Amino acid sequence: MAFKLNEREIKVAIASAVLAVIVSVIALDTNGYIRHSSAADASVIGEFKLIHIAENSEMRVSNRPSNKEAFCVDGYLMMHPQKNETGNKVAGLLVDEKSRPVTCSADLPSPKNL
Repeated sequence: MAFKLNEREIKVAIASAVLAVIVSVIALDTNGYIRHSSAADASVIGEFKLIHIAENSEMRVSNRPSNKEAFCVDGYLMMHPQKNETGNKVAGLLVDEKSRPVTCSADLPSPKNL
């Protein structure tokens, strides 16, 4: 017993599936289940550079700390400010110029208060 669909029934089935996906996305978005990123989510907090230290070379850096602390979460390097005036707990993923995350070793401990 073969079940055959004609061309009109196939078009109706495809249109129904597309409409169901659209309605589902709209319903999820209206109820707040889809989170949209804002410009603040992708803001650049600071620019960093890597200093290569060669053998028998003198390295000159500032004596003042940067007010930022790095820690490892799930193999990725995260940073947060040590002194945060807003009171919000803020942390961000460290990425390179092509927005690729910087990985880290699990030996780098994460802070207990974040």
